[in-house]
Amino acid sequence: MTDITYRKARYEDCGEIAKLMDLASGGIIDFLYQDLFEDLDPAEFVEKNLQSADDPYNYNSAIVADQDGIVVGVSYSYPSSYHGLSESSRSTLPVDRLACLNDFFNARIENSWFIDSFAVNTSLQGMGLGKKLLDMTIEKARKENFSTLTLMVFADNEKALRFYLKNNFEVAQKVRLDRQELMPHDGGCLLMKKDLQLKQENYQ
Repeated sequence: MTDITYRKARYEDCGEIAKLMDLASGGIIDFLYQDLFEDLDPAEFVEKNLQSADDPYNYNSAIVADQDGIVVGVSYSYPSSYHGLSESSRSTLPVDRLACLNDFFNARIENSWFIDSFAVNTSLQGMGLGKKLLDMTIEKARKENFSTLTLMVFADNEKALRFYLKNNFEVAQKVRLDRQELMPHDGGCLLMKKDLQLKQENYQ
């Protein structure tokens, strides 16, 4: 396997980051933005936002894994107080779609560092990229003086759950999210947290 480098995201990465964020969303991005724009599909809309939105909703919030100049993994994170939809998004999105995701966007642990999107290209999973991206996100959170790391995961995403539990996350809250055609998941979501003040880590 070609060497992987890890770095802060750049403007030109936005297209690949958007694709990975779409993958990580488990259908949420497609559910929210399908058919809203004649000239953009949901991932393209996310790409445009990453290029132009104000911090922290742009590419500056991403750490990426790079293989030969192509982004193959991403950790997109920021303070939990920003977890939610911007006012412009809320004014654009249909009311019924917002209602379905109301609990999701209101679930947070205050004063934590939140991983909004975390994904590795499917062909490279199980090779340690996720571990490295998580370690770098933890370092970033600590530099920003946060002592708790949080994220959301679908309750039926067993592979992701095993990874997070192995890396000392614990379930903080169950979050209702009903199954939809474009979000084919059962059991809702889990809000998970990790204490960054622990002295010992058992990452493997």
